[in-house]
Amino acid sequence: MVKSFVKILSLITLPFLGGCTLAWVQERIPPPIEKNGKVFFQLDAPSAKSVYIAGEFNGWEYGAGSPRAIKMEKNEKGIWQASVEIPSGRYQYKFVLDNYTWILDPHNPLTVDDGRGNINSLLIVK
Repeated sequence: MVKSFVKILSLITLPFLGGCTLAWVQERIPPPIEKNGKVFFQLDAPSAKSVYIAGEFNGWEYGAGSPRAIKMEKNEKGIWQASVEIPSGRYQYKFVLDNYTWILDPHNPLTVDDGRGNINSLLIVK
């Protein structure tokens, strides 16, 4: 009796649960990618009003008044993106949200201690 009840319950609920979970799956965002001579950055931060990339490759500049600031643009899916020409080398960087909040790149597993108590994302451009 219990086994048949479990089978019936499974047949009824499984299609609904399966359909629901598939709707929640998002495409995984990769770490920065070198593409056509540029580095392509992405960040999923839907509540941010602005996002900049600050790092050794641009003198850690960010914000509208900074000449070397790298402002990211939000695409139709709400993902912030930027393509940047960066010479070969190793660089530390972070994302700056709303000109205030500095965060590591959550899609890049490479990090480095800057020697002053800060952990930064690490970019290696070949």
